[in-house]
Amino acid sequence: MKIMLDVKDDKSEFALEFFKSISFIKKSKAIPKNEITNPVILKSIEEFETKKTKSTPISLKELKKFLNA
Repeated sequence: MKIMLDVKDDKSEFALEFFKSISFIKKSKAIPKNEITNPVILKSIEEFETKKTKSTPISLKELKKFLNA
């Protein structure tokens, strides 16, 4: 099981050490705010980069219409 916690930056070192000291917790690590962790999004990016999927061309006008729908 994975659990993600949002901890204040000034308390992150304390939180990491605290979780490392608990015997049933295998790993604990800090994840930067700008890191993508959603496996669905990561898979989608990987498929695009390996050209398994192609992007859908869309004009800016269509995109604005789509976003405001």
